Amino acid sequence: MVHCRPTVQPIPCNVTALAELNAPSASDPTNIDALAENARQSAQAGQLQLATSLYTQLLQLAPGHADALNFFGTRALNSEQFSQSIELFQRALATHPKDASLHKNLGLAYRGLGALPEALAAFDTALSIRHGYPAALLHKAAILEQLGRHQEALNGYLAALSQADKHGWLVQPAGLPSGLRHVMQRAIAAVQQARKAYLTQALMPLRTKRGAQALARVDRCLRIYLGKEPLPAGHPQQRCTLMTFPGIPAQAWFEHGQFPWLAEIEGHTDAIRAELQAVLGGHEGFRPFITIPRDHAGARRWEALNDSPDWNAFFFYRDGQRYDENCKRCPVTSALLDNLPLSRMAGHSPETFFSVLKPGAHIPPHTGVINVRLVVHLPLIIPPECGIRVGNITRGWKEGECIVFDDTFEHEAWNRSDQTRVVLIFDIWNPYLTPTEQQAMRIVVEGLGRFNQLHGQSE
Repeated sequence: MVHCRPTVQPIPCNVTALAELNAPSASDPTNIDALAENARQSAQAGQLQLATSLYTQLLQLAPGHADALNFFGTRALNSEQFSQSIELFQRALATHPKDASLHKNLGLAYRGLGALPEALAAFDTALSIRHGYPAALLHKAAILEQLGRHQEALNGYLAALSQADKHGWLVQPAGLPSGLRHVMQRAIAAVQQARKAYLTQALMPLRTKRGAQALARVDRCLRIYLGKEPLPAGHPQQRCTLMTFPGIPAQAWFEHGQFPWLAEIEGHTDAIRAELQAVLGGHEGFRPFITIPRDHAGARRWEALNDSPDWNAFFFYRDGQRYDENCKRCPVTSALLDNLPLSRMAGHSPETFFSVLKPGAHIPPHTGVINVRLVVHLPLIIPPECGIRVGNITRGWKEGECIVFDDTFEHEAWNRSDQTRVVLIFDIWNPYLTPTEQQAMRIVVEGLGRFNQLHGQSE
């Protein structure tokens, strides 16, 4: 039985009285559950004295109660009483051996004690129970780095940051416990250092050929991406979710006349529409444009369209991968696209597709990944009451006339009609990049993909 440990501060009389007032009868298991819930709520509210009293009573009634043992184990861990915390976590695991968070906490206690092999084993057990557990991944990688196993540590940090991103930790790190936030910052620093070395090597041949001045803006882009230089002030509605290329105009909409070659594909609008209508009739080859795991931090925004045919796509290319069967079914469209100056970065672009927005569908406000590319729409079937907003400007579509915009500006689109809207979408280079900068950014983006693959991460 666990009584108040030396690390627990004496509880004031009035708090003790309140705890006793809420204490249940030992004969009723439902009252034990109620006491446990009161204790949890007190701990979450930061009322540690009250929580300590309630958890002490809980252990008197149920000596193996995992929540109470975990509470006292965590307090001992925070007070650096590692042997005591190990004892408490092990007692909790005796009744709850499949609790991943308990194994993670046990790993932290072993690490504090300097028992690194035991700590690794505890984190591995946590990960076998809860695959992709970000806290266990982070702490395991930190131990691997401490042991000098740097390659394994880097792989672990990348895996951990990928999972942390899915949970929204990278966007709101302030809400994390200080110890976890510290190890996550270490993970980010280690990964960025490795990325910098990899990309520096990848750019070396182009730098030797073109000179340092030709890559000056690319170098600044990388410094911003790697956290070595602050993000420059820009338009309040522009946000690149991956990388910001500096020194180019913050321009949401682009003039048609900047791209005289658009006339070629516009001249084939009727032929493209005929191929579209042929594939629309069969429905084969279409898939929801949005497919995000439901537990991803960003899934809520896309809840109405996630895995939904309300926004369907018929891809010719996606993330740089060619959809051969779809291209065969639309030979005129695919040939025209292949002859355009598309943005081409293996594993990332081009992205070309028929975008089908069903009646009543609304694509919510969002931003794109990187401002080195632009998005082009060739409108094919445009009912009334359809529109698109990019930045502060809202426009409609006119069949056969392309529109061009930077999708790193907040944008949204809607179809308020009772008919289907379809546009052909493809991406091109931002014209404010030089050919050398285009080549360099292709090396950078493709290099990041290869870096992730080398270290066991999918893109």
